Amino acid sequence: MTSSTPRALTIAGSDVSGGAGLEADLAMFEEYGVFGAAAITCIVTFGTGEAAGTDGEGEDGSGDSAGGFAHDIAFLDTGLVAKQLESALAIHRFDAIKSGMLGSVDTALMLSRRLRDNRLPYVFDPVLVCKGAGTMVDLKDLFVEHLVPQATVITPNLAEAALLAGAESLTSVEEMVEAAKAIHAQGAGTVVVKGGARLGGAQAVDVVWDGTTLTTLSSQKVNDELVNGAGCSFASSIAAGLATGRSVLDAVVSAKERVAHGIAASVPNATGVNSLNHAAWRMAPTPAVEVRVA
Repeated sequence: MTSSTPRALTIAGSDVSGGAGLEADLAMFEEYGVFGAAAITCIVTFGTGEAAGTDGEGEDGSGDSAGGFAHDIAFLDTGLVAKQLESALAIHRFDAIKSGMLGSVDTALMLSRRLRDNRLPYVFDPVLVCKGAGTMVDLKDLFVEHLVPQATVITPNLAEAALLAGAESLTSVEEMVEAAKAIHAQGAGTVVVKGGARLGGAQAVDVVWDGTTLTTLSSQKVNDELVNGAGCSFASSIAAGLATGRSVLDAVVSAKERVAHGIAASVPNATGVNSLNHAAWRMAPTPAVEVRVA
């Protein structure tokens, strides 16, 4: 590794499935030629039994428990997360930071302090909806006060955007735009509200608002299966794009393209929720995916 190698840090949960969490982040960093490091906030494991359910969403808000599998989340002590973060920042000079599942108020506050000290490009995946754990509403106000204003880019899904914007739900592109503007008013640099598979219609639509320009990204929905890891990978792809010198919009468009291909060529597993295929964008998956920018 030379001194010119771009580097990115993810602060996120470890998902043993390999499709989501920091495993997904590091895989996406590598697709961009970015050297990746990670600080672990929690460990996600899976098991079978009557507790397995079909409600809630994954770390990235993209998929439900299925196939008789339930997952369990063990959160690490904030002091241990802080020690990992301090060590990583002492070892490397990062070009971007991405955060995913934080899990606790103390960990979120600790991250906020470290971000103020370092002032690096920061991609915030505001995990407020967690498969098996419901909605973590106790973090909403903290996110709005401490992390949203520090985000170079924030990437909420429909449920998270509604929570942050104070809306009951988001069911149309117009409502997504209003939520994006409300979140931007809280201090975020660029807001990307992800419609994804949960927005009605044949198109997977995301809206991007930077305070001046509204951009709509759309692609044909390409997979009828639930796919885990889309939200994690979308945010880490943006972080990798920023680390390699792309503009924010270019990084977002690239992320949309790569994640759409990863969904189209997702990897089946025993949980019943497919894993995103991070290398699919360069492996010519079928069907091909085209992202339209408007």
